[in-house]
Amino acid sequence: MTGTNSRAGALELIEAVVDPGSWQSWDEPVALRTDDPEYRADLERARARTGLDESVLSGEGRVEG
Repeated sequence: MTGTNSRAGALELIEAVVDPGSWQSWDEPVALRTDDPEYRADLERARARTGLDESVLSGEGRVEG
């Protein structure tokens, strides 16, 4: 994780806690079903900022396994 006062992202936390190579995501892409261009734009900005297409990551991994 970067600085002590910065907020870690989900992927950084997974990398810091879970044993290397053991993370298995349970997430699958979700089809976007909206015609609202503002909502689509919001989602695209969030994807560009985080590199993720989900607001929550779920999965499993080993810790000191």
